[in-house]
Amino acid sequence: MNASVQRTSVLGLTAVAILFCAGRASGAAPESKTASVVNPYATVDWDKVEFLHSFSHQHGHDPQVFWDMGFGHLPMSNYYPSRPAYPLPDAFARKHPDALGAPNAEHHSTTDSGVHFCAPGSLYTSGYGRTPRIKPGVAPIEEVFSGLNVFDAENAPWRGVYRLDVRVATSPGSQREPAVSLTIEGAKEIRHKTFELVGDGTVRQQRRTEKSPESIYLKTHSDTLRVRLEFDPASTQIARLRLMQGTNRPWRDAFRAALDGTLKDAAGTPIEGLLFPDGGGITLNHPGGPLERLQEMLDFDPRVLGIEVWNQHDGFGGTGMRFYRFWDEVLRTGRPCFGFFVKDHVYFGRGRNVLLVSGPAAATRAQREHEALRAYREGRFFGLLGALRADESGKPLAPYDKSDFRFTRIALRAAGAAEPAGVEARVSGADRSRRPHTQIRFVTDAGVTHVANSDRAYFEFPRDGNGAIACRYVRVEAFAYPGTHLGGKPLTSEALTAMDVHEISRIHDRAGPFAMSSLDPSGEAPIPIVDMIFSQPIRILPTR
Repeated sequence: MNASVQRTSVLGLTAVAILFCAGRASGAAPESKTASVVNPYATVDWDKVEFLHSFSHQHGHDPQVFWDMGFGHLPMSNYYPSRPAYPLPDAFARKHPDALGAPNAEHHSTTDSGVHFCAPGSLYTSGYGRTPRIKPGVAPIEEVFSGLNVFDAENAPWRGVYRLDVRVATSPGSQREPAVSLTIEGAKEIRHKTFELVGDGTVRQQRRTEKSPESIYLKTHSDTLRVRLEFDPASTQIARLRLMQGTNRPWRDAFRAALDGTLKDAAGTPIEGLLFPDGGGITLNHPGGPLERLQEMLDFDPRVLGIEVWNQHDGFGGTGMRFYRFWDEVLRTGRPCFGFFVKDHVYFGRGRNVLLVSGPAAATRAQREHEALRAYREGRFFGLLGALRADESGKPLAPYDKSDFRFTRIALRAAGAAEPAGVEARVSGADRSRRPHTQIRFVTDAGVTHVANSDRAYFEFPRDGNGAIACRYVRVEAFAYPGTHLGGKPLTSEALTAMDVHEISRIHDRAGPFAMSSLDPSGEAPIPIVDMIFSQPIRILPTR
C-alpha cells in the first residue's frame, strides 16, 4: 500500500470525505482502472454553511486586533514562548461571544531539521521566552532570567535546554570594531544536536563580535540564569538580547508531542497533545524544502495536514513561487496535502483560511471551536488573498484583506448512477463596483487545465484510453478583478489568463510606502486590487 492511500485509510474517509468510485460502465474491460475520488467538500451543505475567517499561523497577543480584521477564529501562534494563548481572555470572550479560539503555537529548533511548524488545536508548549528591554548607551548589562527548568538527562531533557541570542552591532559613528565580554552563570554551553558540552561548558568573559554566531545553546544547572555583558557603549551596542526555547528534540518526537503527547506541567495542566482527537493537526510553515524532506514529514502521520502555499513574507515563495510549486509537486505524488494561506508576523498583509463550518444554533463555544478544528482536519476550507484596503497615502487600513469573495459550491457531478464526470464550482461575494470580472481556473497535475470567465464553471475529468480518470487531483482557483490596472491600463480576461498567480497577486494601480514582504526591498509594495481564492484539492486515487 502506498503512503498516500495508507494516510487516507487512516483518516477514515467516512468522517472526512466521500469516496466516489469511478470506472467504466458495467461492460468495462477487466484491465480498466477504477478510481476513488476524495472530495474534502463532500459533506458541506453549501446553502447553510458559515464562512469563518481563520488563520493557522499568525503572531500577536491582542485578539481584538484580529477580531477587528474580520477573523472569527483566533488560534494565535506565538513563539518566545511557544505556548498556546487559549482559552480566549475572559473579558474579550464576554465582549465577543461569537469569537472562537483554539490552542496553537509556532514550534522551532528541532535538533535534526530547520522546520518551523504550527499545531492548530494542540496544547503543545515548547518554549520559554523573554526579551528584556535594553537602554541605549548603558553598560554593563546584567540580566537575570528566572523560572527555568533545570536540565534533567533522564526526564524530558529538552525542557532544560535554552537558546541565548546576543547580537552585537557598531554604535553610530564609531570606527572601532564592536566587542562584548559575555559571562553566563547557571548554565553550560552545549552543542544543540547532541547536548554535549562545548569545552567544559563555562562561559566566562567570552569575547563576542559582529562576526560571532548570534545564538548560544545552554543547558541549565539552576532555575535562574544570570547574563552579564561588558562593553564600551562608544563602540558597541547590543542589537538583540533574549532567552528563548524551542522543541530541542528530533522533529518526529516534536510532532508526536504535538499530536499525542501526554506531558503535563507542575500544576497538572496538559502541555502536549491535541485538544480534540478529530480536530486540528500540524502545518509546515514557509516550506523551504528540500521537497523530499517535506514529503517525509507529510508521510509521518495523516494529521500532518499540509504546507503554507502563501506566507506574506515571501508571497507564494518568492518570484519562483517555491511554496506554490511545492504544493503541486506534492500533490502529483498522490499524497494528501492541504494548502494554507497566512500573514505570519504581518498584520496588514494578506492571507486567510476561510473555514466552512456548520452546527446547531444552540451550540456552545466549545462545540463551535471543535467544529472549526474539524474543518481544518477535513480540509473544509479555502485560502483567501483579498485586495488590500489603503488610504490615499497608501497606508493599509483595517480590515485590510477581508473580502466576502468565496466559493459557494465545489462538488462532483455524476454522469451516471455512480460515476463522477467532473467538478463544478461557483463563486459569489465579489465587490462588483470595484471588481466586476470573475475568472475560475481548474488546476491538475498537468497545470492550468481549464479556464472560465464566469462566476460558475464545470471541469470534465480527462480520460485515458481505458476510460479511467487521467489526472491525480483537481484544485480550483478563482479571481475577482477590475477592468483596469496600472492607472487605467485595460485588464482583459486574456491578459489575466496569461498571468500566473504570483503576477496576479501583484496587480495594482499604485504602490504604498511600506515594505509588505521580502519581494519589495525598496519599501514600495504594490497595493493589490484582485481578490484571489484557492480550494483544497480533490484527489483521484487510482486502484485496480
